[in-house]
Amino acid sequence: MQKSLSISELSKILETTNERDLFIVGHIYIENTIDRILEKRFNIPSKSIDSTRFTTDLKMDILSESGLIKGNIKKNIGLINSIRTRYAHKLEPNEQRIGNYIRELNYLGHTPKIGGSKKFEKYRQCVLKTYSALDKIKNR
Repeated sequence: MQKSLSISELSKILETTNERDLFIVGHIYIENTIDRILEKRFNIPSKSIDSTRFTTDLKMDILSESGLIKGNIKKNIGLINSIRTRYAHKLEPNEQRIGNYIRELNYLGHTPKIGGSKKFEKYRQCVLKTYSALDKIKNR
């Protein structure tokens, strides 16, 4: 099983200014942690998890129905996945729709003070908080 990244390591990775990289990589780290939860909690082999037939929706169904993931964590994962899907399948994703998804993300705790006008900072913060919450579930 892979070692988890620290929040500071993931934060550095998310510093990219390339939107497509930001949204795809943010999602990859979330989904990778979900995969590790499935391996650890349900003894699902990584070979099965890596199959293209084992979709993010199916993974989320398992974790939701088991009660491991719910509420705003589940909502954030869905929104992060929707953003990733837009960037993975569209040459020019609808910026208004992406902005709406980002507005719906939940900080999962106190709202951090975001200095400056760093584009997509809410997305970065929500990915970090969601990743951290999933990492705690994985390590229980």
